[in-house]
Amino acid sequence: MDILKGLLFINDTDVFDTYGAFLAEDEGASEEVNYSALLSPPEVKEYSAVDFRELDGEKLPATLLPRFKPRDVTLQFAIVAESKAQFLSRYSSFILFLKNGVNGWLTFRLPELNRTYRFYYKKATEYKQLTDLSGEVAARFDVVFREPDPAIQMPLE
Repeated sequence: MDILKGLLFINDTDVFDTYGAFLAEDEGASEEVNYSALLSPPEVKEYSAVDFRELDGEKLPATLLPRFKPRDVTLQFAIVAESKAQFLSRYSSFILFLKNGVNGWLTFRLPELNRTYRFYYKKATEYKQLTDLSGEVAARFDVVFREPDPAIQMPLE
Protein backbone atom coordinates (compact mmCIF):
# COMPACT_ATOMS: atom_id res chain seq x y z
CA MET A 1 0.00 0.00 0.00
CA ASP A 2 3.04 2.29 -0.21
CA ILE A 3 1.50 3.49 -3.47
CA LEU A 4 -0.88 5.64 -1.37
CA LYS A 5 1.95 7.55 0.31
CA GLY A 6 2.46 11.10 -0.87
CA LEU A 7 -0.92 11.47 -2.62
CA LEU A 8 -2.62 13.70 -0.03
CA PHE A 9 -1.08 16.07 2.49
CA ILE A 10 -3.22 17.95 4.97
CA ASN A 11 -1.36 20.70 6.84
CA ASP A 12 1.87 19.13 5.51
CA THR A 13 1.00 15.73 7.05
CA ASP A 14 0.93 12.73 4.73
CA VAL A 15 -2.39 11.36 5.96
CA PHE A 16 -1.78 7.84 4.68
CA ASP A 17 1.61 7.61 6.34
CA THR A 18 0.31 9.01 9.64
CA TYR A 19 -3.30 7.75 9.86
CA GLY A 20 -3.64 5.08 7.16
CA ALA A 21 -6.20 7.44 5.55
CA PHE A 22 -6.62 8.11 1.84
CA LEU A 23 -9.15 9.41 -0.66
CA ALA A 24 -11.19 6.37 -1.68
CA GLU A 25 -13.65 5.67 -4.47
CA ASP A 26 -16.66 3.36 -4.25
CA GLU A 27 -15.86 -0.10 -5.55
CA GLY A 28 -16.86 -0.38 -9.19
CA ALA A 29 -17.58 3.34 -9.50
CA SER A 30 -17.01 4.65 -13.00
CA GLU A 31 -16.23 8.18 -11.88
CA GLU A 32 -13.69 9.79 -9.62
CA VAL A 33 -15.98 11.41 -7.08
CA ASN A 34 -13.19 12.96 -5.03
CA TYR A 35 -11.43 14.69 -7.90
CA SER A 36 -14.81 15.66 -9.35
CA ALA A 37 -15.72 17.31 -6.04
CA LEU A 38 -12.39 19.10 -5.79
CA LEU A 39 -12.26 20.29 -9.39
CA SER A 40 -15.91 21.33 -9.77
CA PRO A 41 -16.08 25.11 -10.13
CA PRO A 42 -17.89 27.03 -7.40
CA GLU A 43 -21.12 28.91 -8.04
CA VAL A 44 -21.06 32.63 -8.69
CA LYS A 45 -22.76 35.01 -6.26
CA GLU A 46 -26.01 36.64 -7.31
CA TYR A 47 -25.74 40.17 -8.63
CA SER A 48 -27.45 42.99 -6.78
CA ALA A 49 -30.28 44.00 -9.06
CA VAL A 50 -32.92 46.67 -8.80
CA ASP A 51 -36.45 45.70 -9.84
CA PHE A 52 -38.56 48.77 -10.56
CA ARG A 53 -42.28 48.04 -10.88
CA GLU A 54 -42.76 50.59 -13.65
CA LEU A 55 -39.83 49.25 -15.78
CA ASP A 56 -39.38 45.94 -17.56
CA GLY A 57 -36.84 43.47 -16.25
CA GLU A 58 -34.24 44.43 -13.69
CA LYS A 59 -31.37 46.87 -13.67
CA LEU A 60 -27.79 45.77 -13.07
CA PRO A 61 -24.51 47.71 -12.83
CA ALA A 62 -22.81 48.56 -16.13
CA THR A 63 -19.82 46.43 -15.07
CA LEU A 64 -20.50 43.00 -13.57
CA LEU A 65 -17.87 41.68 -11.19
CA PRO A 66 -18.48 37.95 -10.80
CA ARG A 67 -17.41 36.55 -7.42
CA PHE A 68 -17.55 32.96 -6.17
CA LYS A 69 -19.83 31.76 -3.39
CA PRO A 70 -18.29 29.65 -0.65
CA ARG A 71 -18.75 25.95 -1.32
CA ASP A 72 -19.03 22.66 0.49
CA VAL A 73 -16.85 19.81 -0.76
CA THR A 74 -17.64 16.20 0.19
CA LEU A 75 -14.70 13.80 0.03
CA GLN A 76 -14.67 10.03 0.54
CA PHE A 77 -11.93 8.75 2.82
CA ALA A 78 -10.93 5.25 3.82
CA ILE A 79 -8.73 4.13 6.68
CA VAL A 80 -6.93 0.81 6.83
CA ALA A 81 -5.18 -0.74 9.79
CA GLU A 82 -3.63 -4.06 10.78
CA SER A 83 -5.85 -4.55 13.84
CA LYS A 84 -9.01 -3.33 15.54
CA ALA A 85 -7.02 -1.35 18.13
CA GLN A 86 -4.88 0.33 15.48
CA PHE A 87 -7.95 1.12 13.37
CA LEU A 88 -9.89 2.69 16.24
CA SER A 89 -6.86 4.76 17.22
CA ARG A 90 -6.22 5.92 13.65
CA TYR A 91 -9.89 6.70 13.01
CA SER A 92 -10.33 8.75 16.19
CA SER A 93 -7.02 10.56 15.70
CA PHE A 94 -7.81 11.38 12.08
CA ILE A 95 -11.25 12.82 12.86
CA LEU A 96 -9.75 14.96 15.64
CA PHE A 97 -6.96 16.05 13.29
CA LEU A 98 -9.56 17.18 10.73
CA LYS A 99 -11.71 18.88 13.37
CA ASN A 100 -8.85 20.86 14.91
CA GLY A 101 -6.64 21.64 11.92
CA VAL A 102 -4.21 24.48 12.49
CA ASN A 103 -6.29 27.19 14.13
CA GLY A 104 -9.23 25.32 12.60
CA TRP A 105 -7.85 25.48 9.04
CA LEU A 106 -6.96 22.56 6.80
CA THR A 107 -4.64 23.06 3.85
CA PHE A 108 -5.02 20.16 1.42
CA ARG A 109 -2.17 19.58 -1.00
CA LEU A 110 -2.63 17.04 -3.78
CA PRO A 111 0.63 16.64 -5.74
CA GLU A 112 -1.08 14.57 -8.46
CA LEU A 113 -3.41 17.50 -9.24
CA ASN A 114 -0.79 20.14 -8.46
CA ARG A 115 -3.44 21.93 -6.36
CA THR A 116 -3.93 23.18 -2.82
CA TYR A 117 -7.23 23.93 -1.08
CA ARG A 118 -8.03 25.74 2.17
CA PHE A 119 -10.95 24.16 4.06
CA TYR A 120 -12.40 23.75 7.47
CA TYR A 121 -14.13 20.64 8.76
CA LYS A 122 -17.95 20.68 8.80
CA LYS A 123 -19.04 17.10 9.47
CA ALA A 124 -18.48 13.43 8.74
CA THR A 125 -21.26 11.40 7.17
CA GLU A 126 -22.04 7.95 5.81
CA TYR A 127 -19.64 5.67 7.68
CA LYS A 128 -19.33 2.20 6.10
CA GLN A 129 -17.38 -0.65 7.71
CA LEU A 130 -15.64 -2.49 4.84
CA THR A 131 -14.25 -5.40 6.86
CA ASP A 132 -15.08 -6.93 10.21
CA LEU A 133 -12.99 -5.90 13.19
CA SER A 134 -10.75 -8.98 13.19
CA GLY A 135 -7.55 -9.05 11.18
CA GLU A 136 -6.95 -6.16 8.80
CA VAL A 137 -9.65 -3.50 9.33
CA ALA A 138 -10.93 -0.98 6.78
CA ALA A 139 -13.77 1.54 6.68
CA ARG A 140 -14.95 4.27 4.34
CA PHE A 141 -16.63 7.53 5.35
CA ASP A 142 -17.54 10.86 3.80
CA VAL A 143 -16.35 14.17 5.19
CA VAL A 144 -17.84 17.55 4.30
CA PHE A 145 -15.46 20.50 4.21
CA ARG A 146 -16.24 24.18 3.70
CA GLU A 147 -14.16 26.28 1.32
CA PRO A 148 -15.10 29.84 2.35
CA ASP A 149 -12.98 31.56 -0.30
CA PRO A 150 -12.78 29.30 -3.36
CA ALA A 151 -10.46 30.17 -6.21
CA ILE A 152 -9.68 28.64 -9.57
CA GLN A 153 -6.00 27.81 -9.56
CA MET A 154 -3.94 28.07 -12.68
CA PRO A 155 -1.74 25.03 -13.28
CA LEU A 156 1.90 25.41 -12.39
CA GLU A 157 4.41 24.47 -15.09
